[in-house]
Amino acid sequence: MSTPSPAFAYGRFLGDYRAQREVGALALAELRPTVPEHDVHEHTHEDAHFLLLLQGNYLSSAQGMPLVCSKRALVLNPPGTTHRDRFRGLDGLFFTVSVPAAVWRQAQLRRPLPASAVKLPGSTLVRAACLWRELRAWDTASTLSVESGFEELLDAAAEVAQAASRSGPAWLRRVRDMLADEWRRTPGLAELAHQADVHPVYLARAFRRHYGCSPGTYLRRCRMDRAIDLLGDTGLSVAEVAASCGFVDQAHFTHVFRRAHRVTPSQYRALG
Repeated sequence: MSTPSPAFAYGRFLGDYRAQREVGALALAELRPTVPEHDVHEHTHEDAHFLLLLQGNYLSSAQGMPLVCSKRALVLNPPGTTHRDRFRGLDGLFFTVSVPAAVWRQAQLRRPLPASAVKLPGSTLVRAACLWRELRAWDTASTLSVESGFEELLDAAAEVAQAASRSGPAWLRRVRDMLADEWRRTPGLAELAHQADVHPVYLARAFRRHYGCSPGTYLRRCRMDRAIDLLGDTGLSVAEVAASCGFVDQAHFTHVFRRAHRVTPSQYRALG
């Protein structure tokens, strides 16, 4: 018989707790890894948690994560997740929001949520980073900010779950993947329809029905996710990030970014 994976108690992680706060049933923590990679064994988290990778090389089995992740990323682990996620080396830094299983179940009554570990879209990095900042610069309004930010993370996770449940036919997934892979250019609807071998009107309707937005809106989301990723490269100016991701200029990028995330690109970059 195989030995059951050890179960981690609520809010427990393999790391040195540099900062901790509780907000109602939620637990926030900033940690540095303390256990070498070869000493991390498969284990189970009884409760849910969001993990924001801030520094270091992280190995995760969550869907959508690269083999080794070395840039900022947000992973959601639902209750009961069994994995061997770990750092390669001890120079990492991560932020967690732990969610009791009972709170998770209540949240599931209001929205669909992923059933397995998954990397969340780049747009969620801004909200998670803002929660991390609240932990590091706590004031009398932080509790409300954390509660609001947590609900926004749940909404983003629900969008991922909904997208997975309505992925659509193969031809429609090809169109979606084409937009994501070739985000630098803007294809016409006729070109997308030709690639899928369907009528443009049918494509537009099917895309909205399955993904909840138009192809153009989806392309903008892909560009914003890429921009957030590039902001982690301090060798690029904000203007260079804007130009690389198809925005008219830095002012346009800043306006769109602030409207979507309530902070400017420069403010988000300063969080790290």
